[in-house]
Amino acid sequence: MLLKKVTLTISLGLLLSIPLQAAPSINDMQSCQGLLDFIDKKLDKAPAKYSTEDIKNIREGLKGYNEYIQEEIVTPGLIKFNNGDSSKASMMQKQVDMYKLSLVNAYEKKYPANRLYTDYAVAVNNCAKKAVPKGASLEKLKISLNTIIKLAKMN
Repeated sequence: MLLKKVTLTISLGLLLSIPLQAAPSINDMQSCQGLLDFIDKKLDKAPAKYSTEDIKNIREGLKGYNEYIQEEIVTPGLIKFNNGDSSKASMMQKQVDMYKLSLVNAYEKKYPANRLYTDYAVAVNNCAKKAVPKGASLEKLKISLNTIIKLAKMN
């Protein structure tokens, strides 16, 4: 029964956050991308009891969300910050990528076990409250989060 409550909260949280949010910051979104990269890396070593289909669903939703963040927030934000200078924005993107890698390493120290935790879904949901994808990307993200919760409950 707890699973249904958590799933409902995440679904409603994503839906209700859309009209209330200001433009997300690049800093917040690069932190979210670091989290998404970490979860994707965790899936490389997922326990055998996690089905291939579940892992595929998680990856698909998180990949789409990561692409949305990059294409709609980070890249345009860096270009705007650099007054349209794409080469400066590209250099800043390298700094963003290094920061994301440092976050992945920090998450690996905090969560060394090869399994998924509900914390991951909650953290991604908090990111989605700041930057909500639309349409099929949103639906795939919801499936991804609910699948993370399902698999975390198996442990």
